[in-house]
Amino acid sequence: MKSIFLYNLIFLFVTNQAPIDLLGKHISEISDSYTSSTINSINEEIYVVDVSDQFLGKPYKMIFLTVDKNSIIQNFIIHTNEIMNKSFYNLMLKEYGKPSVMYKEGEVVSQGKKTTDKDGFTMQSTAAAFKKCTFEESPRFIIWNKDGYDIEVMLGHETDTFRKTTITFGKGTLTNYLSK
Repeated sequence: MKSIFLYNLIFLFVTNQAPIDLLGKHISEISDSYTSSTINSINEEIYVVDVSDQFLGKPYKMIFLTVDKNSIIQNFIIHTNEIMNKSFYNLMLKEYGKPSVMYKEGEVVSQGKKTTDKDGFTMQSTAAAFKKCTFEESPRFIIWNKDGYDIEVMLGHETDTFRKTTITFGKGTLTNYLSK
């Protein structure tokens, strides 16, 4: 059963189709998953499936599955180790159509206190308002609201320490947060 699931998961991603049918299944149906013993900010447990594959030509090494209190899969998440470029965006357009909305960081609304850790790294939190934009305006978030699920893409920027693209399929969490 384990190899059949893994093969099916890989096959779906290689053919550019995300395994949307995972959403709503009980985590016990995914024999390759293991818990990372992490609870995220909206009280979902996170499971991991180790797999080295590609999505629309972008490599990833793990799939993260979030489950609700009944162990039902709400989201699956992949991370690519690069920032989405125009050609990858065009592949997403071809596969999923025009996004519902894109947001970029706008005006800074607050800054936290600067702190320096024991290794000498200085950190400061910054909160910014988000405003709608186009791909050419370097969005931070791209969201597709599909029938029965959402696709949420969070892009790192060249100036960030976070230089990944995170793609979430499932119950939209960014959509609710950013539309407030």
